[in-house]
Amino acid sequence: MTINKIGVALATIAGVFALNTASAQTVSDKQLKKNSEPVKNSLTYINQLEPLKFEFDKDKYKQLNLPSGTQYGFSADDVKLVLPELVTKDYKWYTAGKNNQRTVTTGAVDYEKLIPLLVGAIKEQQAEINELRAHIQQLKSK
Repeated sequence: MTINKIGVALATIAGVFALNTASAQTVSDKQLKKNSEPVKNSLTYINQLEPLKFEFDKDKYKQLNLPSGTQYGFSADDVKLVLPELVTKDYKWYTAGKNNQRTVTTGAVDYEKLIPLLVGAIKEQQAEINELRAHIQQLKSK
């Protein structure tokens, strides 16, 4: 490649980069959201969830290549009763013979969506702790 062709290639790349950069727009995540409001009673939701320690039934579902060992999480069926918006469908594909793919559909908990509720529950507990501390101080000062 000649120096002239390299220069043209670099100029083209720079031009494309400039176009892409010039057309890039920064939008606040608050602008993307509507009907935004604080979550109330997070602790009520969290108290209804039952954390589980379990192992996958790898003998019964060998074809799904499930993880081994102890797992921690929730039953998607149980979470769906309390917070249905946290449960999605998970499709697990497996081979059931030559050129034969099959799928098993299960529920899956979206743990990332659970984080704001956990933060809300912690904040609610902290407010209650602070209130109780103030009440104890008031009683001690009498």
